[in-house]
Amino acid sequence: MTDLVIISLAVVLCFVLSSQLDLSELMAMFFKRHEAWQLDEWLLSFFVFSIGLCWFAFRRNAETNTALRERIEAEQKVAELLRQNRDLSQALIRVQEDERRALARDLHDEFGQNCTAIRTDANYIFHARADDSAGVLASAKRIDHAAQTLHALCRDMLGRLRPPVLDSLGLHAAVQELCETWEEQTGVACFFFPEEFSVPVGDDVAVTCYRLIQEALTNVTRHADAHKVRIDLSATSDHRAVKLHIEDDGCGMAEPEGSALGLGIVGMRERVAALHGEIKLKHAPGSGLSIEVILPLTKAKA
Repeated sequence: MTDLVIISLAVVLCFVLSSQLDLSELMAMFFKRHEAWQLDEWLLSFFVFSIGLCWFAFRRNAETNTALRERIEAEQKVAELLRQNRDLSQALIRVQEDERRALARDLHDEFGQNCTAIRTDANYIFHARADDSAGVLASAKRIDHAAQTLHALCRDMLGRLRPPVLDSLGLHAAVQELCETWEEQTGVACFFFPEEFSVPVGDDVAVTCYRLIQEALTNVTRHADAHKVRIDLSATSDHRAVKLHIEDDGCGMAEPEGSALGLGIVGMRERVAALHGEIKLKHAPGSGLSIEVILPLTKAKA
């Protein structure tokens, strides 16, 4: 506003001064005496030049505003990503503590109880009389039962930490077992369509694919109210990446992409980003959710 007032006063002052001194007439006489130099033609040229400067200033101002707006949007996006990372870190810490608490409880209750029972029966056998064969046999059976319980508990703990079938049979068999187990538990049909890979799949990619499918099935159980799930796992046409597609016929996501998402989806994005991959969500309320993931088989250099 101050600049506009100054410019208006300058224009009025110039007009008054020109009227008093007859500047236009004086300039016309001056240019007429120097017609050979074509000085009067420079006025229009300078006028066009001034218009060009105004246009340049306008364009620069528009570009500056656009750059400023993009920077603000980028800062807001970074702030949102930082918030999501903070929430994800807190959630991971809670999950780790819950898992450790569960493992500690199982170790204390199950392992401790069965180990005590084994020691008690072993001590009985050690001190048993020679004619007490029935008591020795009963103690041996109890030791065998306790040992089987410990073995089953150990397998369950190992499965919670890392699926054993992933190392013994490979990714396809591990996902197939996961789908069958999940289908039995939930009653929701789960169809798995794998394709053989012509190149070896690294452990990091295999574990990531397994965990992504595991998290997607968990989300379907909690939120989707779906009747069937389809999972496709194959290599891309150039055999340089793994392509994972997970689709359900549930209620979809109520929130549009880019808004606040659950920690499950955020965690999936973090896993994919750690391997320099891509993840896309296609959804609409009432039409299910489709997740497409591309994971490079050779980790790109940062």
